[in-house]
This record gives sequence, C-alpha cells and structure tokens, in this order.
Amino acid sequence: VQEYPDRLGQAALDGDWPTYRDGVALPFLLVTETATLQVETEPDLKDGFDQFTAGLQSQGVNDYVRLAESAVQLDEKLISGRYVSHLLRGGQRIVPPYRSQITLQLRDGAWRAVSISSALGNPRWPVHLPQVDAADPENGDPQQ
Repeated sequence: VQEYPDRLGQAALDGDWPTYRDGVALPFLLVTETATLQVETEPDLKDGFDQFTAGLQSQGVNDYVRLAESAVQLDEKLISGRYVSHLLRGGQRIVPPYRSQITLQLRDGAWRAVSISSALGNPRWPVHLPQVDAADPENGDPQQ
C-alpha cells in the first residue's frame, strides 16, 4: 500500500500520465465527503489527471507525501489500505493533511486502484485542490 501512493503521487507531480493511467482501473470509484463519483472512460480519467496536476503546479506543490497507516490483504488480488496525504510547497503544508481509504486490485500483473474514499470535499470530477492561505492555522505548523 505504501508503494502505490508513492508511485502515483510522483506521477502526478511529474505529469507522468502513462504511470498514472497504469495505476487506475476503469471504472474507478471516488467517494468524497460530498459526492460519489464514477470515472468510466480513459478520456475522463485523463481530464481529471490533467486538471489535478495543473492544480498541483499552480499552487507550487513540490512534494506530495502520502503515508500508509494500515493495509489488509483481503485475498491474493485485493488489498484495502488507509493513508494520509500531505501537499507541500517548500516544506510547508498548503492544505491540511487528509485521509483516504484505497482499494487496490491486481489486474494484468499490476496493482490498480478501483476505488478511493477521501476526506476531500469535492462534489465533482475532476478533483480540485482547495486554495488555502499559507498563513492559515488549519495548515498546521510542524514546528509548533
């Protein structure tokens, strides 16, 4: 579970569509605090990837740290896990950390996400990062 968010987080930072595409099974289910979204087609997935990576770039994100908290192998082809995401610019958080639950399925020799439940409050696909002021105390200062 740790390798997967590391690999796909780096793909998002690098704009590496082939790596990202290889890590997602279609149809893909995204559950947020405000909506349940199903991404059916590769063009829709690509649009979401492009907009998410553009959001990372526009906010100056240079580190996307996702730390696995737990994992359970349900069978030889299915894993469920939890991780917390940190989006950083110059070592400082730009949004509060948020948790996600992921289900990975082994398909064609690769682990691919079939669903993610996230604490983000996005009502639609593609996911947009909230704009957060760097001085916002909700960002949390690890020095404090």
